[in-house]
Amino acid sequence: MQSAIRTLTAVAVLVGGGAACQTTPSLKGNGVETQTIGDLASVNPVDVAVPPVELGPGVNAAPLGMLRTSSARALVRRRYSPLAMSAVDESMAVPVGGLNDSGAALEASYSMGALGEDAVLEVVVERWEMPDWAALRSIEATLTGRLINPREPMGPALWEARLDREFRFSVESGTASSSDRALREACDEIMSTLISTLPGRSLQTEFEAELTEG
Repeated sequence: MQSAIRTLTAVAVLVGGGAACQTTPSLKGNGVETQTIGDLASVNPVDVAVPPVELGPGVNAAPLGMLRTSSARALVRRRYSPLAMSAVDESMAVPVGGLNDSGAALEASYSMGALGEDAVLEVVVERWEMPDWAALRSIEATLTGRLINPREPMGPALWEARLDREFRFSVESGTASSSDRALREACDEIMSTLISTLPGRSLQTEFEAELTEG
C-alpha cells in the first residue's frame, strides 16, 4: 500500500528518539517470550496500523498514549511503516452520544483493513506498576503484542510476544518536565524490548522488484 496516510512521523519519531536519551536501563534478563511467528515472510507487511493500546483486566492505569507512540517508533526501527495515528483514530470515530442496544455508550474500535494496511499491531498492557517512580525510576510491566493480518483477523498471528519484567532507569532531576521526558523514554525502551523479537522487514524483495520493473 502506497498512501498519503503513511505517517510522516516515521522520520520525526526517530529524530525525537535519537535526541539525548538519558535513561539507562538496568537489564534483568530480556524478559520477552516470542509465542508465535506465523506467515510473516510471505505476507511481507509494510504499512502497519497501530490502534490505541488497551488495558487488560485488572489494570487501572498506564501511559497508553506514550506506549502507542513508542510502538510506532519501535516498528520504524524494525523497518516497518506505521500509518498516521490521526488516520487510524478518524476511522475509529464513534458519534457523540452513540449507544448500543443495551443503552451503554459505544466504544470506538478499529476495523481491521479499514485503511488498506498490510498488518495491525495490537498491544495490551496486562500489568503496569510504578511503585516509586520519582525516587527509583522503576517500572514493572507485562505487555503482549500481536501483529495481525487484516485479511485473516481470526487466523494465527503473524507475530506474537509477551514481555514480563522490571525495568530500572537512571534518576535525573525531580522536575515535572524531566519526569515526563523520562517516562516517554522509558516507554520507548519498554516497547523496543517487546518488539525486538519481531523480525525486521527485509528490503531485498522491494529492491529486486524495482530492478525487475526497470
